[in-house]
Amino acid sequence: MGKIIFFTGGSRSGKSKFAEEYIYENKYENKIYFATAIAFDEEMKDRIKKHIERRGTSWKTIEGYKNLVSLVKNEIDNADVILFDCVTNFVSNYMIMDREIHWDNIDLSIVQKIEENLQEETYKFLEFIRSKKCDCVFVTNEIGSGLVPDYPLGRYFRDICGRINQIIAKNSDEAYLAVSGIKVKIK
Repeated sequence: MGKIIFFTGGSRSGKSKFAEEYIYENKYENKIYFATAIAFDEEMKDRIKKHIERRGTSWKTIEGYKNLVSLVKNEIDNADVILFDCVTNFVSNYMIMDREIHWDNIDLSIVQKIEENLQEETYKFLEFIRSKKCDCVFVTNEIGSGLVPDYPLGRYFRDICGRINQIIAKNSDEAYLAVSGIKVKIK
């Protein structure tokens, strides 16, 4: 049965570095990096490049933000661990990609349906991991500790991402909070 390990923290808190260190410290051999970011601009391209350089070449990379199980099902039996980096990008991409939505004037039933779909996707992925021998280390931003966004999309994103984080954290075997480069075990 696969374990769920959860790393959260603010921007630049060290959460991805701690998640990678966790994987190396536990001597996982066959590693999958599940990348959910999309390189829209130079800044994101630079972030992705730095993550790749830090990890090295011993990882199999899978990219995507929807149909999570289908993206890993052909690779998972040969893997010891998946680093899912990150939940925040998974949620934001799922919310905005391939959609023509006017977020400032949206029917709340559409927001609710998007969240229900994200929750379903998350639960399916967690159940799939639990059914395998492969562990999964999730990385996510702790976005609830910041300012309340002054625009609807930001508030919807914050709320939905917070609830998806809660689902993963509740179902995790271990959970860590990264604060200013310090790792704190919370579960």
